[in-house]
Parts: sequence; C-alpha cells; structure tokens
Amino acid sequence: MQQAGQQLAAFVSFLRWSANFQQDEICQHPNHKKVMLLSPMQSARFAFGFDGDTLMLGVQDFESVWFASMPFKRAYVSDRLYLSVDGTNCVDTELPALALGVFVDDPRKCDEMSKARILQPVAIGVRDGQVTSVGRTLGLGIPIEVGDIVQALNASRQEKLRKQDIQRFL
Repeated sequence: MQQAGQQLAAFVSFLRWSANFQQDEICQHPNHKKVMLLSPMQSARFAFGFDGDTLMLGVQDFESVWFASMPFKRAYVSDRLYLSVDGTNCVDTELPALALGVFVDDPRKCDEMSKARILQPVAIGVRDGQVTSVGRTLGLGIPIEVGDIVQALNASRQEKLRKQDIQRFL
C-alpha cells in the first residue's frame, strides 16, 4: 500500500508538471505504449555528470516535486536515458508500469552514460542555462542497464506472466 500511495502521488505530480508544457511535448514511444518520451525542451531541464561509475542526473526544483517521489527501479541507456517504474497493485487496481525517456542530444553522451553502473539523482540549481549548484541526493541510486527498453519491458512482462502461470499449478 505504501508503494502504491507513493507511486500514485508521484504520477499525479508528474501529470501536473507535464501540464505546464504544450500537449505534444510528451509523446508515446512508437513501439511501447507505457514508455513516454520527453521532448528536447523538457529533457533540457535535467543535467548529467559523472562521479566514477555513477551517472549523476541533475534535477531542478520544479522537477524534483515529482521526481524525488517517483519509485524508479531501473535506468536504461540506448538512444535516450530511460527511467523505469514498475507497476504495482493498489487494492483491486493495478497502477501501471511507466518509463520516461529523457532525450540526449549527442550519441557520444549516451555512450558515456552506458559505462556507468548507477544513476544517482541530485538536486541542482540552474541560472541562465548553467548549473550553479549541486545539492543533496534525491533518493537511492538506480541500477543502469544498457539496451533497448522496449525489449527489456517485454521480457519482464513475459517473465511475470510465466511466474503467474507457475503459481497456478502450485
């Protein structure tokens, strides 16, 4: 129940945040309806840096309202940086899985990101398009996987269905 409550509140905050942008700023991934792609403008509200094998994801105050409470479980690096939330049960309803694709403007940045093992969100201050301060961490680090998120989500769904089928026989 606690995870479902946290996830629902984060989803609502995310929807409020996304309402500040034009309707076409967030679009669905062409190959998976639960993967939402942030526009380059929205993605530019985040910053990237490295500390050893940790990818630091800078999150501004305006985004931290929803980002800090979103229960991200994994990050994927391919053509974008994808942040994934698992679905969870809430009473008699399933809160859906969701993944957000953050646009990365240079394939070389994706290559660098793919070398990291952990993604650590941190609070940042920005003035005139430049990071002016780096603050506290926002939650725990998130493991990073390299590869196509659509394939990973489909494989995860198949595994979940297989486990459900096995449980029926036990």
